[in-house]
Amino acid sequence: MRMPSITLPKLNFRLLKPLFTENLGLKIFSLACAFVIYAFVHSTQEAQRNMAVDLVALLPPETAHRILVTPLPPTVRVTLHGPRTLLDGLHPEDLGTFQVDLRTGRTGRIPLEPSMLGVPAGTTISLIDPAALDIVWDDLIEREIPVQVSVTGDPADGFLVKGPPEINPRTLHARGARQVLETMQAVRSEPFDVTGLAEGTHQRVLAFDHPPPRVAYDVLTTTVTVEVSRKLMERTFRAAQVHVVGSAHAVAFPPRVDVRVVGPPDIVKPLRQEQIVPRIDLKELGANVTAPNSMAIPITFDVEGCKTYITPTTVVVKW
Repeated sequence: MRMPSITLPKLNFRLLKPLFTENLGLKIFSLACAFVIYAFVHSTQEAQRNMAVDLVALLPPETAHRILVTPLPPTVRVTLHGPRTLLDGLHPEDLGTFQVDLRTGRTGRIPLEPSMLGVPAGTTISLIDPAALDIVWDDLIEREIPVQVSVTGDPADGFLVKGPPEINPRTLHARGARQVLETMQAVRSEPFDVTGLAEGTHQRVLAFDHPPPRVAYDVLTTTVTVEVSRKLMERTFRAAQVHVVGSAHAVAFPPRVDVRVVGPPDIVKPLRQEQIVPRIDLKELGANVTAPNSMAIPITFDVEGCKTYITPTTVVVKW
């Protein structure tokens, strides 16, 4: 079934025109009055605004040797109430600053009052956060603290770190709160990493860990020297026969000695007992072997690239 079409009536703008043009002056006046009333109502409307106001602290002189332990906030949050038009044009610097006098250096609680600020007439402060400052002081002292450096990592194959690291300076001068400094046993630096280092003397400048709060160091770095040497092996060859050269009748007492060899493993490890031959050459010593005599003579035995230690160090040779 076909729906009947609906015809909308046409607007006659000539009939609407008098609504806008008749008494035009009165209409404009009424509109202006409405705007004035709206602005008046909203200007007297109560509003709330939060502001961050700077905190200024007056501290004791350096000669007082006092240090503030309590961290002070840089700003204090203030909540104001008042007419919206006043609050909208207000800036934090218009209120001034919270100024607290800490020059006595005494521990205590300091309230923050609205009277500390210059609040415009017609506005009030309803909240201050924090409402008070809990102030804690400590004595300011100075002392020397040892420097501690740890060695990490492994040198290249066949090498090792020889002895403890050399630290310069070995102590630093610290200045800060007594309760902190008196508990500090040492100041640590970043570690000295010897990973992959070969033989030689290695030097680096290492930074200290950050000092604890309320403590300052006179230096921020230390120079550390580490010596890396070849790994050494030690072997003792016992009862090695002492050979006396220069006289067929010469005899050593004792006839045998112990020889300790210290050196790189690739040299010391292959050594055999028969290669250990401590000897005494009477001719090199200028001994007169034509007549019977005896003398105490140091024994020597060298292995290239190694150190040798002989026990006993001397023997008595008779001829």
